[in-house]
Amino acid sequence: MNFLYDQTLEPLRILMVNPLVPASQLTIIKMLSGAVFGMKQLIHMTLLVYSNEIPSAQEFIQEVIGCNLACLHTIVATSDLPSISDADIFCFMSNFANPNVLDFDNLDTDDHFDSFYLIIKIAYSLGKSAAIEELDAKRKDKKPIIITDGLIVLDILNTIGCDIKPSGYYCPSPIPALAKTLLSEHLKVQCNDINHVYVWGANDLDFHVEIEKPLVKYDEILTQTHCDWEMVSVKLLDPLKMDNTQFNASWMRREFIEKLTQVSTKNPYGCIYKAWEMCRNMINVWKPRAAPDKTHCISMGVISDGSLRTIKGLPYFFPMVSQGDKWEINERYEELPHVRQEIKRFNQIVKSNHKKLVKYCKKFLEENVINQAFVPADDETDSIYSSTEQSSQGIV
Repeated sequence: MNFLYDQTLEPLRILMVNPLVPASQLTIIKMLSGAVFGMKQLIHMTLLVYSNEIPSAQEFIQEVIGCNLACLHTIVATSDLPSISDADIFCFMSNFANPNVLDFDNLDTDDHFDSFYLIIKIAYSLGKSAAIEELDAKRKDKKPIIITDGLIVLDILNTIGCDIKPSGYYCPSPIPALAKTLLSEHLKVQCNDINHVYVWGANDLDFHVEIEKPLVKYDEILTQTHCDWEMVSVKLLDPLKMDNTQFNASWMRREFIEKLTQVSTKNPYGCIYKAWEMCRNMINVWKPRAAPDKTHCISMGVISDGSLRTIKGLPYFFPMVSQGDKWEINERYEELPHVRQEIKRFNQIVKSNHKKLVKYCKKFLEENVINQAFVPADDETDSIYSSTEQSSQGIV
C-alpha cells in the first residue's frame, strides 16, 4: 500500500504588537487563513497587549478560534515584555496617522503616547535580550524577522534595540502600488501590466521612482530605441492620442513624480490599507525564504547598509534583491545622475528626521519610563501604568 503525505512544517511563531486595532486584526485573520505563509504553515500567534487589555484580547481570541482558521495552531495573549528568541516574526502595528512621516508638532495625543510607550519598551527589551541571550540551538540558523508598518517604528527599534541584527528589519513601501495604479490609469492598462517599479526614498513624501522599460510588460520597443526618449511604443500611445513628446523620461521624472506625491499626501493609511500593506510585505519577505534558490526583486523599507552612498544605520526605501534570508540593495540605476542627486537629498532628510526622533525619544524615556511620570487613571488600581518594578516584567 502506498501512502502519500505532506511533510509537517514546524509552527511559525508570530508575535503581534498592538493586536487589537482593526488593521492588526485584519492582518491576523489573513495570516491564520493561509493567505500569507501558505495553507501548510501552522502558526502559533502571540498577542502582545497592555495588562488592562487582556480581557479584550481574550474576547478576540475566542472569535478567532470560532472561525476555525486553517493555519491556526495556538493563539495566546500576554502583557509580558518579549525577548528576541520568543518569536520567529515580530509584527509592529502603530497608531501613527502616517507610519512613515512623523508630525512632531502634533504628538501630544493618547494614541501617539501609547504607541511610543509600547514600542520603546519593547525595543529596549528586544535589544537587551539580543545582547545577553543565545537562541535555542534548533533555531540558531533562523534569524528573527521584524516587520513594522513604517519607517518610524523601524528607526525606533534600530536606535533603541541596537543589538538586534539590522538585516532583520523590514517595512512596506506604499509607493510601488501607488505608482502602478497611477501609471495604469494614465496608459489605460491593468495595474498588473505595469513593469517592475524601483523606489528610493526618505519617506512616502520624498522619493524617486524608476520603472523598468518597457513600462507595459507586453509592449514592444525596438532594442535600438531603449533610450530616455521612447518609454512606450507608438502603437500603445496612438489610441490615447499621445506621442513621445508628451510621455517620456522627462515626464516620468517630473510630472509623474509630482502626481504621485499628490496621491501619497492624501494619506491612504486606513485599517484595510495598512493590513493589506503589512500582509503584502510579509509575503515579499517570506517568499525568498520559502524558495532560497531564486532571487526576488522588491522595493521596501530597510535599515541602510551604506550602499548607494546612503547613511549606514538609518531607514530608507530601497529597491532590493533578496535570496533566502539575505538581501542587498539593487544597484541597477546607481549610475544615473538624477538618482545620485536624489539620494543626496534623501540623506539630508533622513538624517534630520532621525535627529528629531532621537531627541524626542530621549525626552520621552526620561519623562515617562525612567522617571515613571505617568498621569494615573481615576482609580489607581485600574491604571494602565505600573511601578518600575512591575513594568520590568511586563507591559503595563
